[in-house]
Amino acid sequence: MPPWFRRQKRRLGLALSGGGARGLAHIGVLKVLEREGVSIHCLSGASMGGIIAAAYACGTSVEELELEAIKMGTLRELARLVNIRPPHRGLLAVENVRTYLAQLIPDGITFEQLRIPMALKAVDLHRGIEVGLSDGLVLDAVLATSAFPGVFPPFMRGDMQLVDGGVLNNLPVDLLHNLGAEVTLAINVSPSFGGDESDPSYSPLRLPNFAMDVYRSVLLMTRILSMRRLQDQPPDVLIEPEFPISIGFFSGFTHVHEAIAVGERAAEAELGEIRRLVR
Repeated sequence: MPPWFRRQKRRLGLALSGGGARGLAHIGVLKVLEREGVSIHCLSGASMGGIIAAAYACGTSVEELELEAIKMGTLRELARLVNIRPPHRGLLAVENVRTYLAQLIPDGITFEQLRIPMALKAVDLHRGIEVGLSDGLVLDAVLATSAFPGVFPPFMRGDMQLVDGGVLNNLPVDLLHNLGAEVTLAINVSPSFGGDESDPSYSPLRLPNFAMDVYRSVLLMTRILSMRRLQDQPPDVLIEPEFPISIGFFSGFTHVHEAIAVGERAAEAELGEIRRLVR
């Protein structure tokens, strides 16, 4: 245990953004924090960041997350999630995704049973508002926060039609304050508009044109809203990893090792500031 760790006195909250396959960089960030003995007291996330946060909060180790990401990086594993039964409300079938995610997030575990307190962000399409998810089944909340329009179908919870939290709040730092965080660390892996995913040929799933159109539209709105949110409520430390063009929202699933390494380098660059703030 590093000597400085014994002096860590302030509660650190970690917010993980959405960003599709670029979210695999979150695993690299977690690897560095664990290696350096940085204690995470609470988590928040949206979309892919919500998936990683939930799995980690359940007790899935960083090593297990990395191995599962490598497995998912094969085209055969990705193809198993595709919805082949019309009419399509999303490219991926929710029952297939639920079965897959249950390997990392046991179906039946509730927020109250988590190893690390956590909250996720979703958006209610009926009311057009953000929804913080912090009770009930964790896997249900994960399916809601990751329901990216055109890729996943909306998740129904009561009278709410929930979709990807990143639509309105892709980096939910606000949820960390509700969980008692004294220091907030936010990881933003959201792609910039007009990057590699502008060319559908980069996608390992070979997305149909309609899905790419939906993706581009949501991405543009998400980026604008995220920038405004960060200006209004900035975290204490913001990490924005620099990705090569090969690691995009979809294409990054076939570059797992590289994506994780990007997260590691970005976290290592901010270790000094993180240590200073949590002492």
